[in-house]
Amino acid sequence: DSEIKRFLNSIEETPFKGYSQAKNRLLIKIILYTGMRVSEAVGINIKDMVLENDCYIFRISGKGNKQRIAMIKSSYIQKDMNEWLEIRSDSTPLLFHSRTNKPMSQQDVSYIMDKILLHAGIRKEKNGAHMLRHTFATRLYQKNHDLILVQEALGHADLNTSRIYTHFDK
Repeated sequence: DSEIKRFLNSIEETPFKGYSQAKNRLLIKIILYTGMRVSEAVGINIKDMVLENDCYIFRISGKGNKQRIAMIKSSYIQKDMNEWLEIRSDSTPLLFHSRTNKPMSQQDVSYIMDKILLHAGIRKEKNGAHMLRHTFATRLYQKNHDLILVQEALGHADLNTSRIYTHFDK
């Protein structure tokens, strides 16, 4: 829990170039709070995102082109979303893109994560953005004790795959 708090603070405090600041915060928060794969998050199209009541709803194309829905409270991302949507280019359907309107890559997201983790003083054996998916699954399981819910949220076909993601106390 203390690492998660440090990480969340670091998302807000880590300096990035002006154009990238809100985009990077938004991207990392979406991955952390929804459990999306990095490829799913960088592949979100504007049309696949809807604000309904107090939640953003994302239509995700997962592995094997399987469709699922992810939701996040708007209060978690609204400031960053507003800031990013104000400056992002409309010449691409992607929510996240580079300054040159190219899709973001896994390496781009790894760089963002490395910078945030370094700022937070967190070092793990595996430092990539994929660990955010594990964090999401573990916290979801701890809160609900429902492995099937974790399976559905992560888009896994096999329950045993979901079990690997939930790092719970024995």
